[in-house]
Amino acid sequence: MEKENDSLEIKDSVSIEDKQILRKALDGINGWNFNPVAVVTNGVEEYYFICKVRSVIENLQMEMAKVYIKVQKDNEPRLLAIEEIN
Repeated sequence: MEKENDSLEIKDSVSIEDKQILRKALDGINGWNFNPVAVVTNGVEEYYFICKVRSVIENLQMEMAKVYIKVQKDNEPRLLAIEEIN
């Protein structure tokens, strides 16, 4: 699969399409609510979301997180990692 665009773009406003990709990738993750504040993308298949995180359970405190998502060939987003940002 050829990449059309190798440069990364930082967007401080998250579009509706970006939010849908995040929502689909996080489907099934319970206990945390992710609110995207910024997205870094190459415009084709890789997305890094910077999110404010609210936890339903107090012991699972995480204030900010980086969520890494890769869009596969069938346009299905795949969650690769959730990393806490201190």
